Amino acid sequence: MERGHGDSIYLKLWERNHCNHRDYQNLAKNGAQSFEANSKLIRSMARDPKLDQPALVFYSFIGNDVCQAVPNLNNITTPEQMHKNVLETLNGLDKHLPNGSHVILIGLVDGRILYDSLHNRIHPIGRLRHEVTYEHFYDLLNCLQVSPCFGYMNSNETIRNKTSERAAQLSAVLKHVAETSKYENFDVFYFDFPLEEVIKEWKAKGHPVYELIEPVDGFHPNLKAEALAADALWRILESKVPHVLGKVNPYKDIIRLLFGDQGGY
Repeated sequence: MERGHGDSIYLKLWERNHCNHRDYQNLAKNGAQSFEANSKLIRSMARDPKLDQPALVFYSFIGNDVCQAVPNLNNITTPEQMHKNVLETLNGLDKHLPNGSHVILIGLVDGRILYDSLHNRIHPIGRLRHEVTYEHFYDLLNCLQVSPCFGYMNSNETIRNKTSERAAQLSAVLKHVAETSKYENFDVFYFDFPLEEVIKEWKAKGHPVYELIEPVDGFHPNLKAEALAADALWRILESKVPHVLGKVNPYKDIIRLLFGDQGGY
């Protein structure tokens, strides 16, 4: 298990108002795409629209809609499918969320950073003889058709660029929906995933980008990257849409004194 500094939007919300204690739901599933959001994930949401407080919901699939193991870019989500999926999800949320809630749509990442940062480095399985690079590792996964993201974890630059192009198209759909849609029980906003800001800050500290990527799978962000992303996104929310974060609770110290440390922050 990776150890180090952890951070999250939930932790920051809790620090802002201790009444947010454990009022957190992670409805994600590893590899989930926009197709599953309304049909499976929203149905598991525990929120009573009449009895509960307004919610802050993040719609963020990072890169799953352009990632698959099958080596065929024709199978990934199209802009038309994304438009249909996100509208279905937002309509479903409008039936589940208390009035006054907020929904944040997060754009897809440009996963080309994976190959660019790692391809010529030695993967952990090649450390003994220094013979297996991440480029070799990616190609092996694709040969076996078990890669978590054929489009980005690929030595073929054309495929990586086409995947990035599609990701940008899907992000544009989310942005358009946020700018043109209105709902009864929540307002909706779009923000890019703050990857560029995270990388900029990390490099400014003198660190190489590959240190932000989980070394074994060469795909997911590690704990450092997740903490930096949470901090960057929080700053965006504070500056652009501060009302979605709720007011600072002036009685935090009293709450802590009365209830003590209950764990879970």
